[in-house]
Amino acid sequence: MKKKIYLIQPSYKDQDGKLLKGKKLYIISLTLPALSSIIPEDWEKELCYEYFEDINFDTDASVIGISSMGYEIFRGIELADEFRKKGKKVIFGGFQSHISRDYLDSHCDSVVHGNPGLKDMTKILKDVESDTLLKNYYCKPDLNYKIDYKALDTKKVFFTPVLLNVGCYNHCVFCCISSIYNGKYYLRKFNHLVEELDYLYNSTRNIAFIDTNIYNNRDYLIKLCKVMIERKYNFVWGAQCTINIGEDIETLTLMRQAGCKVLFIGLESINQQNLNYLNKNYNADSYKQKISNIHNAGIKIAAFFIYGLDYDNINTTRSLSRFIIENRVALPMLNILVPTPGSKLYAQLTKENRILMETELDFLKNNVAYNSSFNLCYYKPKNMTSTQVEDGFIELLRTLSGFYQIIRRSLSSSFTLTIFLLYMNWDFRREYIALKRKKRLRKKNIE
Repeated sequence: MKKKIYLIQPSYKDQDGKLLKGKKLYIISLTLPALSSIIPEDWEKELCYEYFEDINFDTDASVIGISSMGYEIFRGIELADEFRKKGKKVIFGGFQSHISRDYLDSHCDSVVHGNPGLKDMTKILKDVESDTLLKNYYCKPDLNYKIDYKALDTKKVFFTPVLLNVGCYNHCVFCCISSIYNGKYYLRKFNHLVEELDYLYNSTRNIAFIDTNIYNNRDYLIKLCKVMIERKYNFVWGAQCTINIGEDIETLTLMRQAGCKVLFIGLESINQQNLNYLNKNYNADSYKQKISNIHNAGIKIAAFFIYGLDYDNINTTRSLSRFIIENRVALPMLNILVPTPGSKLYAQLTKENRILMETELDFLKNNVAYNSSFNLCYYKPKNMTSTQVEDGFIELLRTLSGFYQIIRRSLSSSFTLTIFLLYMNWDFRREYIALKRKKRLRKKNIE
């Protein structure tokens, strides 16, 4: 057996079955560079981001590692089946693989759960060598190594991904992160992070912290910002965090001085009953002031919203679009509620007999573009029909996808950020057009 592993990040297929390919993405998973760092030295490795390059089906690797964070699991299964026909051992990993582990049984030899480190990976590959590979490996989060950024071409992404921690201290019932990490988070060693920033500074000025919540640990974040300021990195960067950062003027000021230009924040709903239902421990009435504080610090906001919650109705489209416009949200990230298998919400809706999926994987079959929003209603809403939710979602996109709205949202003091926001907001419009066309065809077929 040749001691070589082929690590693959599959691309997605759209709703028409077309494999999505391209030359550049605004952000990409950090999984392959991370895994590359923990492959034992006596093993060769080969890496592939399928969005950018073709799969090497003739690889001489004896082990195929496939990472899946979401929709791409369908393509990953196709690849797994092909490689197993060639006698390869196939191992899946990533959030979606954890959630869909039962479905994967007949398509792979093993599933890795969690965040493996060098010790875990060494054990797994030794088991491959001795032909004692287990069906499942449950790994505690191990982030104490320097990520191999040589495995990632920074020219192919607008923002190079950087990681501080994994997990989140929140317990939101809809979130797969919450179901996996149970309200815990795990910080990386600070020296590894600084070494990576030193390395990246020689190849890019645009980075994105891809933590679920960069504000998990305030002291760690402040320490990072101070180092970035002292070292004069001059990175343009963004991050995901929770809205309570809007109360922390000191940290916001340091973040802006360190180069932060945009924050991706999960507001989810402007209805307090919905927030309570989601176990989202925030006050909807405080959103405007917190958003204002973030704007006053010189930072733009990209906000996630969920449409079709139990306390939404046909008037929610109007009130939500007005909130987004009035509060100058630079990039609205809109989704119909996703009852993700493995989440507390999915269990609750199942118990209430409100799930409309034929299989757990139906909820993945929705993308009209690469990494697009969820636009199908696979549950029974309380105050609308599923069709009203889907139609209301398209109307919400229409309201926010006009040329004036796109330009108004995208303009910023940073040229790089303006280009990024234009790119993303234009994708927002393209998604609306694609969904509108799909709806028209569906209506025509019914008639």
